[in-house]
This record gives sequence, C-alpha cells and structure tokens, in this order.
Amino acid sequence: MMENKLLKLARPYLEKNDFGVEHTRRVLTLAQSHFSIPNDIMDEVFALIILHDIGGSSIKEQYERGPKIAEKLMKKVGYSEQITKEVCNMIKRHHEKLEDPSKSFKILYDSDQLAKFSKEEFQYYDLKNIDWNRVINSMYFNSSKVIARKSLKARTIDTIK
Repeated sequence: MMENKLLKLARPYLEKNDFGVEHTRRVLTLAQSHFSIPNDIMDEVFALIILHDIGGSSIKEQYERGPKIAEKLMKKVGYSEQITKEVCNMIKRHHEKLEDPSKSFKILYDSDQLAKFSKEEFQYYDLKNIDWNRVINSMYFNSSKVIARKSLKARTIDTIK
C-alpha cells in the first residue's frame, strides 16, 4: 500500500517532532476509527495525515518546509500530481480553522485535534493551559466534539487520581 511506503519514507522526518511518528500513528488511527473515509479521497487523506507535521516541530517549520518535503516523498511513492498538490496546499495551513475546507482537510484537522486528548499528549497540552473548550468548538464534525468531550472527561478523571 502506498501509505505504508510513504510512512516509511517520512519516519526520519517525523521522529524529529515533539511526539515523533507515534503522533502520526495516533492521528491515523483516530481518522480510521472515527470517520467513514470515502474511497475516492482515501489516498489523499492518508497522505495528508502522514505528512501534515513533516517539516519540523514548529508550525512555522511545518508550513515552510513541509510541502517541499511532502512533494519529494509523494513523488517517490507515485502519488498523482493532483493529490500531491492538494496535500501540499493543505500542509501549508493544517493548524488553521478554514472556512470551507475539503473533507480530507476536515478529517485531518479533527483527528489531529482529537490526538491532543490522548493519554500520550494530553498532559503536554494541559500544562500549557490550553483552552479545551476552544479546541472542541474548533472541530468541524459534531461527532468529533462528542468524542473530545468524553476524552476530556476521562483525562480529567485520570489527572485527579
């Protein structure tokens, strides 16, 4: 499968990020388990998720370097020019809440936000005094908001223990 080859090529870049390749795996798992991804956008969604943080740890690095790295890796694996262009354009803005994004972008965005509620990432963001309600309200899908609220409740209970 193309996404397995892409993940293998992306691994050295992703390991330099704060949460490493495990963050990417969490986002992939969340997308696969919580969304019905149409076949016609599946390649795009998986490539976008694998490559969304490829440029570095900071948002600036991801926006500036990520698309160039993503394009190079996608060409090696054999993605179409159209999918490559779409993925690279979305990487440039993947932390932003866009007005009318594609379904691929919405799936990435919500899955990436949901990863913040994971056991592995929650404490990191909570220590930064993140506004969890703002994160939840920024999500595109109501189903994501429901999952996030349940996860927040579970993490809060974990923290109290």
